Amino acid sequence: MPDATFTIRPAIRGDLGAVQSLVRAAKLPLDGLDEQFGEPYVVAVSDHDGRLIGVEGMEVHGNDGLLRSAAVDPAWRGRGVGDALTRDRIRWAVGRGLHSIYLLTDTADGYFPRFGFRRTERQSAPAEMRASREFAVACPESATAMVLPLNGELSEGCIGDVIKAKYGAVAREVASGKAAACGCGGSCGTEASSWDAVTSDLYDAGQAASVPAEALLASLGCGNPTALARLNPGETVLDLGSGGGIDVLLSARRVGPTGKAYGLDMTDDMLALARENQRKAGVTNVEFLKGEIESIPLPDNSVDVIISNCVINLSANKPRVLREAFRVLRPGGRFAVSDIVARGELTPAVRRNAALWIGCIAGALEETEFARLLAETGFDEIGFEPTRVYRAEDARQFLESAGLDPDVEGAAIDGKFVSAFVRARKPGGGREGGREGGREEGGRNAKGGDAAQASAPASPSTS
Repeated sequence: MPDATFTIRPAIRGDLGAVQSLVRAAKLPLDGLDEQFGEPYVVAVSDHDGRLIGVEGMEVHGNDGLLRSAAVDPAWRGRGVGDALTRDRIRWAVGRGLHSIYLLTDTADGYFPRFGFRRTERQSAPAEMRASREFAVACPESATAMVLPLNGELSEGCIGDVIKAKYGAVAREVASGKAAACGCGGSCGTEASSWDAVTSDLYDAGQAASVPAEALLASLGCGNPTALARLNPGETVLDLGSGGGIDVLLSARRVGPTGKAYGLDMTDDMLALARENQRKAGVTNVEFLKGEIESIPLPDNSVDVIISNCVINLSANKPRVLREAFRVLRPGGRFAVSDIVARGELTPAVRRNAALWIGCIAGALEETEFARLLAETGFDEIGFEPTRVYRAEDARQFLESAGLDPDVEGAAIDGKFVSAFVRARKPGGGREGGREGGREEGGRNAKGGDAAQASAPASPSTS
């Protein structure tokens, strides 16, 4: 095969004939395909000759999706086409706010669990879906029914896809003038489920007035690293997971025209929003980069300070994030992030719940584990400063929206999560920046009174 690369794109009506041939060759039912064909379908196209080599679609029934017509040209099997199509449709379903995805299969019940699908009873599907032609006519009773709850368990490989889809949806909502209702505050499009105890009142009036309204609307953080990090004129700052850009823009003003602030984000919609916010703010010493925090697109020893606001907890590979942060920091450089930190073990139900991953809880590192990873990476002067302590009542509405019992799971997390300012230093270099932490001129610790309630030592350190 001259070129084994391919492109995933939305299906168009002109693809229908080729799609039907591909589905028919895979011995999959064609019932209802021509009626459903359109936006819910995507196709894979060979970059070499433009030939259609794969297809996958989604029927929408109420708040749930039905994955169907997943077919790949035999010559292209084993090259990642099917994986790419399925992950694209999962992202699409998340962006649409669907609650779950069902499918029926005669042959691929061993394939779909890699995405988090599990076997289920056919009758467990919603009544509207069971009345569809796919369920009622096309697929035999012997077909295996499977389900992927989008507020339930996901495979590790899908966590990044779901996060990207959710935060992309946030950016689009903000661009249309709506406040974010996702991330550390709940599920996209479900403002009533927002966990305001996490996201509210993080920036003072002066900071809020100095950035475009859209930057503030898109803020999904759990702290204010720019108020706690000691930023000096002329320094280079990197924000991991910069979102709508609020912390990058605030940092850029702190380091001044001789300094620079980078924002790194993996979501195209967020990057577009951040760049528009930069334009509106008239800030020139800023650059937004596309990439993942596990693989920072900057050279070694190029950054003085790394900040982040409730993003590291979302990564499924935190040791790699910390190694990358250490790599790009100059000797003497500072790690100064706000994040959710756990104090105690979490139940499996919390750890594996997708909605809580998006909400910054399930991925939170335990405090001593966070300190251990920082030390093993090579950091010193490690410390934790709690800024908010979360009680069971704060999380009641949030847990209900995630499908968990707030009385059972609420008791399990009561007081075990805090927003914390996490600081560390890369050895070597000068110490002009001093230690991080404390209130800066014009900044503050959000809800400092809550920090005093923390039961564990505020600033444990390891060597």
